[in-house]
Amino acid sequence: MSRYLLACDAGGTMTDVIIVDDEGKFVIGKAPTTPHDESVGYMESFSEALTYWDKTLDANGREVCQQTETAIYTGTSMLNALINMSGVRTGFITNRGFEDMVIQGRGSQTFIGCDWSEIVHMQYRKHRQPLVQRRDCRGVTERIDLFGQVVIPLYEHEVRNAVRELLENGVESIVIVFLYSFANPMHERRAGEIAREVMKEMGREVPLLLSVDVAPVQREVSRANATVIQAYAAEPARKQLHGVEEKLAATGYDKSLKTVLCYGGVTNIRYPRLFETMMSGPVGGIMGASYLGNLIGEKNIVCSDMGGTSFDAGAISAGILPINREPPFMQMWVNVPMLDIQSIGAGTGTYIRLDPDTQRLKLGPDSAGGTPGPVFQESGNEIPTIGDCDLILGIINPDYYLGGRVKVNKDKSIANFEEQIARPLGLDVYTAAEQCMNLINVVMREHLVRSLMLGFDIRDYVLLGYGGAGPMHLCGYAADDPWKGVATVPYAAAFSAWGGACMDYAHRRHRSISAMVAYGADDAAKMQAAGMISSAWQELSAELTEELLKEGFNREQITLRPAAYVRYYGQLYDIEVESPTPQLTSVADVDKLMAKFEADFEQMYTLIAKPPYPSFLITEVAVIAQVSTLKPQIRKSDLEGKDPRKSASKGTRPLYQHGRWVDAQLFEMSELRPGNEVNGLAVIEAPSTTLFVPENWRARFDETETIWLDRRSK
Repeated sequence: MSRYLLACDAGGTMTDVIIVDDEGKFVIGKAPTTPHDESVGYMESFSEALTYWDKTLDANGREVCQQTETAIYTGTSMLNALINMSGVRTGFITNRGFEDMVIQGRGSQTFIGCDWSEIVHMQYRKHRQPLVQRRDCRGVTERIDLFGQVVIPLYEHEVRNAVRELLENGVESIVIVFLYSFANPMHERRAGEIAREVMKEMGREVPLLLSVDVAPVQREVSRANATVIQAYAAEPARKQLHGVEEKLAATGYDKSLKTVLCYGGVTNIRYPRLFETMMSGPVGGIMGASYLGNLIGEKNIVCSDMGGTSFDAGAISAGILPINREPPFMQMWVNVPMLDIQSIGAGTGTYIRLDPDTQRLKLGPDSAGGTPGPVFQESGNEIPTIGDCDLILGIINPDYYLGGRVKVNKDKSIANFEEQIARPLGLDVYTAAEQCMNLINVVMREHLVRSLMLGFDIRDYVLLGYGGAGPMHLCGYAADDPWKGVATVPYAAAFSAWGGACMDYAHRRHRSISAMVAYGADDAAKMQAAGMISSAWQELSAELTEELLKEGFNREQITLRPAAYVRYYGQLYDIEVESPTPQLTSVADVDKLMAKFEADFEQMYTLIAKPPYPSFLITEVAVIAQVSTLKPQIRKSDLEGKDPRKSASKGTRPLYQHGRWVDAQLFEMSELRPGNEVNGLAVIEAPSTTLFVPENWRARFDETETIWLDRRSK
């Protein structure tokens, strides 16, 4: 019997499902995202993918479900709960005097996502609506200092009263966050025990979350935010996931549904720390890029995902995934390790408006998404979008949008765009549309070069473009910048779902410590640091192993990878260093870890940043526990000639470029073979995406079917 793997990426606009068989072959389906019930978009996309194997869910497609080994789902359910403020009512217990911790937050939270002109003007700063109401916050007396020493004992009667009051007031979950509990969890643990005793006495059980279980790391506001999110939004999100699982079960899938963790890795939807999946969607793209990079021999990759709603970007340096241990999320800092993905509102659904005061073009940041979508979909949106511009300019084929499954009204896009944008600007429709497309490309280019890659040498990096609109705009935002290479793939439209299929089953744990290896340190000092690091690794390894054993894996299947976050003493930023040894049992092991850090540092940063007499500071450690899974395979094929087969050609179509109409060559992507080259001006079409090759550019298909784009010599 065949084995299959299903992986899904439900973005803000489209839901993509990839089906992988046990030979590594795969097909991809695509359907609009349905936020009200994510299982609807999932099953529509799943059904569409099956058609490429001549199967349906009503007949032979059920065999695929019955023989599926793993089904992975990433979606926006937790994000929706936070956006719509539809989570459960949460009570908050902390140190007396710190009851406003979550409500007040950190000052920098007020300008997350703002540009410099907005940051320097206070009127642009704003606090987000708190997830916890002030009436549901209680303070109790206790204090542990930064060294983990008890300064003030826990006043247990105050904890008991606080829990009783919150339950009587109707809270549906309770969070306990004490200062420096990561250094000594004794008081938080005891407060948790008291809370459970009170719940039992009152006959009312609600979820209880301790920050030491959720995020045992420094910075109390970020730790509190992470713990509150788990209490507030995890259960509403879990309902959506169970809904998808039930739909799959009805078609023959008899296992549990899996989801993707923010830092890469797969887990069960019943995983208690579900908040670690809150930004799971874009993670698949980074993980897919890492997997692809290993296959094609590229260690430095800038990942750029342009969909209908957002432009998500991240950079893999020296093969190291970009982990952000305190990322911004929904106007909050959270102590949840995530792949460092920086997003802006730029996609084909991005709205185009004129500023009423200046009459200048304004792009987004809001978007039409998949529903109602661009004007040409005639689904209710009357505001022009970037997707409408792509259609007006001739890049999108109106008869082949999503393989012809979605009806397109080009005339309506033109009339709408002329009325709202072109005529007020005093321009013809096509010139105005081209200016809008150029502007969105500049916005994305600046996001990459001036923000994401600030301090890095882009000449060492391959720019990888994916997402439904990535190939269409890739050359535009790659521009004339000196990237080492510019690339995309035929399955770019579902690359994040493909990346989800490339991940291992994995959990990760972090813990704050403070260990230092000074310049010229003797053996005793090095072993003191080794003891602190190894002790934390051992505790985290035991926790993770127990978790995976409970999820049904054998101990022999579990691989543990310890890591440390190391920086040069005096510098502000550290990097994740995977340990060359499982434990630090000797001075030589410590030296190997520091040498690994220096080697990674030299690959990532300019050598001028390296101090001449370095001391090393370790502020945090982590352990990654993983189990290998079935993955899609990319096989190398023999190269054919540069000229595409006749069956690949679809004739020509006029495109508006640089103020004039020019005939572009048209090709069907599935008919192009490794070794083929396509010179611009050209459009390479597929049912799920469009690759636009401008004039003076060339697209080249290599033996792995990776598509390389480069400028031709004039």
